[in-house]
Amino acid sequence: MNSVLKNKNILICVTGSIAAYKSCEVVRLLRKEDVNVQVMMTPSAQKFVGKASFAALTNNEVITDIFPDTPKAGLEHIEMALELDAIVIVPATANILCKAASGVADDIISTNLSVCEQPTLFVPAMNFRMWQNPATMDAVEKLRERGRIVMDPEMGKLASLHEGEGRLPEIDTIMNSIRSLFKHELPLLGKKVLVSAGPTREAIDPVRYISNRSSGKMGYALAEVARDLGAKVTLVSGPVALSPIPEVEMMMVESAVEMLSTVENSLNEQDANYLIMAAAVADYQPANPSTEKLKRSKESTSLELIPAPDILKTLKSQTEATIIAFALETQNGISEAKRKMADKGADFIILNYANEAGAGFESNTNHVHIFSKTGDKKELKKDRKDRIAKRIFDFILLDKNR
Repeated sequence: MNSVLKNKNILICVTGSIAAYKSCEVVRLLRKEDVNVQVMMTPSAQKFVGKASFAALTNNEVITDIFPDTPKAGLEHIEMALELDAIVIVPATANILCKAASGVADDIISTNLSVCEQPTLFVPAMNFRMWQNPATMDAVEKLRERGRIVMDPEMGKLASLHEGEGRLPEIDTIMNSIRSLFKHELPLLGKKVLVSAGPTREAIDPVRYISNRSSGKMGYALAEVARDLGAKVTLVSGPVALSPIPEVEMMMVESAVEMLSTVENSLNEQDANYLIMAAAVADYQPANPSTEKLKRSKESTSLELIPAPDILKTLKSQTEATIIAFALETQNGISEAKRKMADKGADFIILNYANEAGAGFESNTNHVHIFSKTGDKKELKKDRKDRIAKRIFDFILLDKNR
């Protein structure tokens, strides 16, 4: 397998969270990408998963004790630490976050963290109240200030059966974060990503227009994540109340015709690798918009509507980019999304529901289903749109690397 992680030496540190068993899958996937993996475990971690599992997965002895049986073994641990390419603490408890931030070195993992300068990734998993504890927040801030990477835990149902922020991130997300530790090998470095976002406005007259409730937040989140993954990003946006994204080329448009023209020109000017059509483009536009304001009348009136341009259908033959489309539905969502993916020539389509609370338009959260033309699919449970955007890229990049 051609992987940026091939032949890397990575230390996996497992601490005492109920999510410890999930680190076995991280180790398995790292080994699949030809990573040399060494595992360390705290005594608490061994209450949740046995060291024999990691020994079998890595073909290496699992290190569990700061006081080894022989003095030589202790020196070997220090020598190993100097040869590492990266350290990943998964799961990372509140305890290890606070120890690492404070410089406490009283077990095998905290001791190694105190002497290692390699790129370090903490993957938290804990009760939401522990994550929100001011001491934990202070520790996370200190670690990030020192250049350590601390992922945010995900929202969802926890082992305590409470809902909150504390779940271990998805394995795909963890794997892409590990790859991102090697910054010169960011997955989208050198790639060009063109994103559309927001609504369009179709003029009735100079004052009135037809539009929809799109806030543009999902498209903007996707553009920002693409930038953070190393891509050169162009964002074509309809009218929204959002701030421009630093280091992203912004192009503002009003109507579906303008968006088609701008996206088409951008595709002609740059050889985009990914085209993400997150905009909620109008399906219809007035047939004869008035150049003057229409006067109020006591009589009823009618407005003739004609189909607005179907941007993806128009452009699909003009680009070799990977196309990601969106489908917003209220019923028969899966069948409609798959029909649209085929009809519009998309490689992926992302489905969400307009009638679901906390998803779709005007919300800061989303709940989506991703489908690929190869038959892969994934449901992303309700979460903040920036996190959903990251996980969408995790899925797309993983699917393309299969």
